[in-house]
Amino acid sequence: MRTFILIMCCMLFPFSVCAQTAAQLFAQAKTEPDPHAQIKLLNRVIAKAPKMADAYHYRGDAYRSLGRHKQAADDYTHTINLRPKDPFRYYARALVYMDMGRNAQAVSDLTRAAKLKPSYRNFYLARARANAALNKYNEAIADYKKYLGKRKISADLALEITPVYVKSYRYADAQRLLNTAITQGKDNADVHFWQGRVFSGLGKTDEAVSAYSKAVNRDNSYAQAYLFRAAAFKDMEDYPAALEDFSKLIELQPEASYYNRRGLVYEEMGQFRQAAEDYSRAIELNPKWAIPYNNRGFAKMHLKDWNGAKEDLETAIKLDGTAPTPYINLAGVYWLSKKDRKNAYQNVDKALRLNFRNIESLFDEDQKGWMFKGLNQTSGFRALLYK
Repeated sequence: MRTFILIMCCMLFPFSVCAQTAAQLFAQAKTEPDPHAQIKLLNRVIAKAPKMADAYHYRGDAYRSLGRHKQAADDYTHTINLRPKDPFRYYARALVYMDMGRNAQAVSDLTRAAKLKPSYRNFYLARARANAALNKYNEAIADYKKYLGKRKISADLALEITPVYVKSYRYADAQRLLNTAITQGKDNADVHFWQGRVFSGLGKTDEAVSAYSKAVNRDNSYAQAYLFRAAAFKDMEDYPAALEDFSKLIELQPEASYYNRRGLVYEEMGQFRQAAEDYSRAIELNPKWAIPYNNRGFAKMHLKDWNGAKEDLETAIKLDGTAPTPYINLAGVYWLSKKDRKNAYQNVDKALRLNFRNIESLFDEDQKGWMFKGLNQTSGFRALLYK
């Protein structure tokens, strides 16, 4: 009797759960706008038809739309195993690998896709972007050219490719692309920022500052424009302007590296207490980074805080024993605070063994020479340096 009722149910409701085939469920899933509901439907499809490649592919798309990248990649891998000659399966997985920052794996998949269907342009565009993320600029440029062929480049794509040329020091090509974008009406912060980068690369510092200024005028939260303009001001020895830009940058993005760089500007201005405070903030944000310990130790030397300087420099060496500069600075601490020739020599020798090469700075009082005043005039010091 119960069997009879079940059969009658299926006859009366042919599209009910009990009667839906994998194909019918899949057709329903394809039109489902909610990815969560779509995944539930596709789970049922896969349970009924575990070798249906498209079901895995659509579920991978749904997972990707939800930011569940690992599950998406796993589903695309299923589709590749089921359809290894279909280039678009590799393409889909490559895109999710790029979402995950796994660009080397993306390049591998895109190379496979391009071999299977070399006429499909988007494979080259995606691979160009993955190679650019890997800092493989020549490979990226070659792929952008394959993508474009003889087609006219758009302003957006010209602006996308410009950084690749800038980072590979091909400034004339970068300028050509910027001109294309400007001719097509682009006048946004990105255009002016990359124009500034071109000018900086060509050593045109004044023009670079002007371009970075246009970038921040169009977008006053453009952190990279403040960063590069601050660096340009520092190169021009306009330290108050550099300080203002680093302060704005820290307001936007309070990162350890920016506190460290602002500390260096304070140093140039002779404001060592403020420099030490910035280095302390950098250390709070990144306590395993050796550089601000070295820099704070150097600032403390100027403040005659010898114990604090020694402690910071020893910490810098502990965190990174391959950098020669903390050894030089520690040698200076021993000489300035105690006239301890033995420990000064030992640390200079360690720096030399780590390829410290700016020997002349140890005689120049505007550089490191002030730390070794008196000692650097002795024959023993010179013998150590030039042995």
